[in-house]
Amino acid sequence: MKVSLEWLKSFVDIDCSVDELVDKLTMSGTKVEGYEKRLENIKNVVVGKILEISLHPHNQNLFVCKVDTRDKILTIITAAKNVKPGLYVPLAKPGAVLANGKTIDVLEFKGIVSEGMLCSLEELGLTRGEFSYADENGIFILEGMDDSMIGTDIKIALGIDDVIIDFEITSNRPDCLSVVGIAREIAAILNKPLKFPNLSFKETDEPVKNYIDSIEIQNKKICRRYMGRVIKNVKIEESPLWLRRRLVACGVRPINNIVDVTNYVMLEMGQPLHAFDLNKICGRNVFVRLASDGEKIVTLDGVERVLRPSDIVIADEKRAIAVAGVMGGLDTEVDESTTLVLLESATFNPAMVRRTARYLGLRTEASNRFEKGLSPYFAELAIQRACALIEQIGAGEVVKGAVDTYVDPWQQVEVKADFSYIEKLLGLRIEKGEVLNILSRLEIEYDKEKEVFIIPPFRTDIEDMADISEEVIRIYGYDKLPSRVFMGNAISSGLTQKQRMVNNIKNFLANSGYYEIYSYSFESPKVYEVLKGYNLDDAVKISNPLGEDFSIMRMQLLSSVLKTVYLNISRNIKDVKIFELSTVFKKSNEKLPQEKLVLAIGSSAQDFYSLKGVLENLFDMLRIKDVKFSSQHQNPNLHPTRSAKIYTEESFLIGYIGEVHPDILERFDIPTRVVYAELFIDELLEAEKKEKRYVQLPKYPAVERDYAFVVPDDVESRVIEEIFKKYSSDILEEFRLFDVYKGQQIKPGFKSYAYKAVFRSKSKTLSDSDINQIQEKVLDELKNYNISLRE
Repeated sequence: MKVSLEWLKSFVDIDCSVDELVDKLTMSGTKVEGYEKRLENIKNVVVGKILEISLHPHNQNLFVCKVDTRDKILTIITAAKNVKPGLYVPLAKPGAVLANGKTIDVLEFKGIVSEGMLCSLEELGLTRGEFSYADENGIFILEGMDDSMIGTDIKIALGIDDVIIDFEITSNRPDCLSVVGIAREIAAILNKPLKFPNLSFKETDEPVKNYIDSIEIQNKKICRRYMGRVIKNVKIEESPLWLRRRLVACGVRPINNIVDVTNYVMLEMGQPLHAFDLNKICGRNVFVRLASDGEKIVTLDGVERVLRPSDIVIADEKRAIAVAGVMGGLDTEVDESTTLVLLESATFNPAMVRRTARYLGLRTEASNRFEKGLSPYFAELAIQRACALIEQIGAGEVVKGAVDTYVDPWQQVEVKADFSYIEKLLGLRIEKGEVLNILSRLEIEYDKEKEVFIIPPFRTDIEDMADISEEVIRIYGYDKLPSRVFMGNAISSGLTQKQRMVNNIKNFLANSGYYEIYSYSFESPKVYEVLKGYNLDDAVKISNPLGEDFSIMRMQLLSSVLKTVYLNISRNIKDVKIFELSTVFKKSNEKLPQEKLVLAIGSSAQDFYSLKGVLENLFDMLRIKDVKFSSQHQNPNLHPTRSAKIYTEESFLIGYIGEVHPDILERFDIPTRVVYAELFIDELLEAEKKEKRYVQLPKYPAVERDYAFVVPDDVESRVIEEIFKKYSSDILEEFRLFDVYKGQQIKPGFKSYAYKAVFRSKSKTLSDSDINQIQEKVLDELKNYNISLRE
């Protein structure tokens, strides 16, 4: 927010330099981004008086001017046609610098030397907003000057020798989004009195009820207070120079006296106002209500806006006439024909104003202030100030009385006083008298009988003694806090076991040719119209979502993986291998939701068995033994016959693997098969072998045998593996499936599994009889599953 130093000085006596003021403000918590002097780049430009003019003897399009600069009469050549003897003009002397950085030199024009240049508005960095009488295409003719001003620096002569300070106002201090708010801070810091703006004005004898019957707020949640005042006999014209100059200094374009007053009060008091042409309002009643679905309004910028039921509007008896807190409507605009004005001063729901401004893409100075949460206290002061200014500049007459609909009155906030708490929190003893002095400078009163601090209505951020303590120390001075050396014990640091596992997994997958992806933790509820097995009642809903597509916290990673696969395939990248290791969320009965760290792997470049092999290598790296894959699972998002659940020997479920269901791929517009695996990190952590055990190299030779079994189609290979381990766990070193076959040599309903078995004893050399004994037991039990050796 930009504020004019000249404007600030009208409310508080500032007797220090700009640098010192900026430093004090920043140290007190009112951060200053920077400051600039208006027209600082302009050097050696003064007020000159044209004494005589003649045509250039060799160029009839040029004029030769004699210009008095008090210390010297200079010859200036110009092509401008609006120059005349007796006029006062800005004159750039030789060596002068203009707003654009251009340096003026002595130049010769066909035998006549020009000793400077007469300047236009643009060359001085000025606009017609301040000097509407100026000719945009000619020399800037200065009005209101006399001979005493000749030779005076142009910045001083125009009264714009001002400093513009740029403040960064935090969201908890809406009271500082105003000149008065900043002046109040300065007054407290410098221990100076605050000169509050004039609020007094005269009213006509005619009552406001002659013009408007009522203002109705249809829902107190959308608006706490709405005040209206009527101004009659309005004369629309240009605002006084002092008012326009302050608006321009703060970056606001002057329009006309009534609109300028509303903008001026918004900058000065921090409360946005709006002026309606009362003659353009249908009926004698005004309503603050929610918009109808699809309701339309043309705003002051000439754009037709389509509104939603969550948008607040100001309406007359027929249609919406303003988008509350954002922008007024074009139909009730104050223009040159306006003679009767309804002034609005209100306190709207900050969250709703913010959402409307964002939805419309229309963030204004007014919405910026409303969305911070204004106190209804400001509404009355601001409308009184506007009436006082309108009377002061002769823009109209204030009708007697106001219509004030106050549905949610402001409640006095009191904080139980505890002076010992201040010392305890700050670690610094400040005398009670000094504390009370600081707080009184901030307009925080102390009731000795009730022993409470009475918070002023404009300080909506102060709620308890911690806030009071902060106010005391920021004015007292953070630099006065004593320095202390804190002692502590050094402790060893490092990654937790979980962090190490996460890093190891990421490194393993990256080395295996997978790319890590990152996606938003927010998602749309529409995802669960495609994915199955999830209940939206379990979703964690976001209170202030960016939009419907980001309104809940995600409960799975499959959708993120599939979106990324689709994005790559649509860009002609066919072989996609990606993974994401992130958190999913689920509502719980506790205060915070349940969070689960999940690893998701997706690939369009592999089949089920390739990805299964990657996972087996991953489990070996993590020292997770005896992992089993079972087709007996219930994951509806995976192919029913090309997927499996993954669990440990203790029957802990640690994830799923499989091809994504074709129906889901179709909904994501993915034309190829995608294999997907999902692992639960916490369960992997439980299954991980925490210690490494080293064994001696084998002393005795191994015995290798190959087996081929004829197996019913509905029997999984793990059945054979488990039976072999049951009878030979002490000597079975390896048991690996290396071939699956179905064909003419195998009877219908059966398939062939071929395994390689490696046996080795730690105590002796194994004989054929040792292996045969085990083999017989295995074959006997396999018969129970209708499994036999292939002949």
